[in-house]
Amino acid sequence: MGMMKPIKTALGLLLPLALAGGCASTKKAGEFRPGADLPYALASVPKSDDIHHVPTGLKMTMDAAMNMASASRLVCVGETHDNYNAQRVELLVIRDLFNRFPGKIAIGMEMFREPQQPALDKWIRGGFPDETEFLRAVKWYGNEGWGYDFAYYREILNFAREKGIDVIALNPSRELETEVSRFGIDNLAPALKSRLPELGETDPIQKAVLQGIFGGHTASPSDARLDGFIRTQVLWEESMAERIVGYLREPRGEGKRIVTITGGWHVRYGFGLPKKVVRRIPMAYSIIMPDEIGPPEDKSAGQTMEVDLPQIPLLPEDFAWFVNYESYEGRRMRIGARLDETKDGEVVVEGVVSGSPGEKAGLRKGDRVFSVDGKPVKEAFDVIYAVTSKQEGDTVTLVVRNDGQERTLPIKLFKMDKHHPMKK
Repeated sequence: MGMMKPIKTALGLLLPLALAGGCASTKKAGEFRPGADLPYALASVPKSDDIHHVPTGLKMTMDAAMNMASASRLVCVGETHDNYNAQRVELLVIRDLFNRFPGKIAIGMEMFREPQQPALDKWIRGGFPDETEFLRAVKWYGNEGWGYDFAYYREILNFAREKGIDVIALNPSRELETEVSRFGIDNLAPALKSRLPELGETDPIQKAVLQGIFGGHTASPSDARLDGFIRTQVLWEESMAERIVGYLREPRGEGKRIVTITGGWHVRYGFGLPKKVVRRIPMAYSIIMPDEIGPPEDKSAGQTMEVDLPQIPLLPEDFAWFVNYESYEGRRMRIGARLDETKDGEVVVEGVVSGSPGEKAGLRKGDRVFSVDGKPVKEAFDVIYAVTSKQEGDTVTLVVRNDGQERTLPIKLFKMDKHHPMKK
């Protein structure tokens, strides 16, 4: 593929792998221009919830945009994972399509892995007594979990349960993802290889983009890890596409439209998930991008990076739906402690952040946590959920034991400085 002059861009990140997961932001911090990669220049700075039809440059109402998008069987919404205005747009799209086609839509979510599908089905049927049991079942806040606050997706999943809308887990298992990234396709054990989706050739434009993105993670873009980076991205998208098509071919998916919720780079420009779905079943699709009006001001310099991308000879999306950047991360309460679970089934404090609510209340490394707000603690999730359900100024009470002594610690919660160090 002929490469044109690279363009300088920046991508907002919270974790190194978040980019491969498809973070949507593509603007350079300090030189932010909304809609900079759209073919028609914007006449003025857009306002929140302005919607532009990218192929024509026309500004549209939501109803007009959805009249067009609803003609597609596949509607891909590409989010910035930590911007709750992106999830707000996703819910608006889902509600609109449900009202147009009652009982005839489904939702595909990158936030869940294939082994979590039974728990998702149980959630939709109302099989969990409450949200905590659902989150425990899908290990949302554990090592297998998504890594972002459940508050971003609560309204979407509650709406799906209320209306009986199927939710499809799109990502492959963690085991398969890890082995493919580390060893490649050819070196997989037979049992894992049998679980691979059908793999097509990597799109050349996508490959060039991923090479540019990877170069932003390392001083050496030719790093040997690049192959693993690309393999993982392609595995995610091929798995997502196979899950979508498999569902639409099942009796319960017959005649339905599906809204996919993924990171922006899985759908932007169409060379990722949309192309891999169409390769399996030719169908009309629309890409809706909640594009940010301004840079994420509350993200530190360490959470953005500059990368060189090629000129991309494709439309980035069908509809640019402009939104403000707002995150739950600054609102999420923390006690400032690293928790672990012992082989004996106890929750132990592995470290305490200096200046944190936990430290100020007297929480120490080595404390065993036995209850939170009067409820027994069986796993770290119990503490995490209790704390993240509270607001600034609230108190969470832990009962801990250490060296044979039991202590009751009322911990008053406040916003933490992200840069406080963990005490040794």
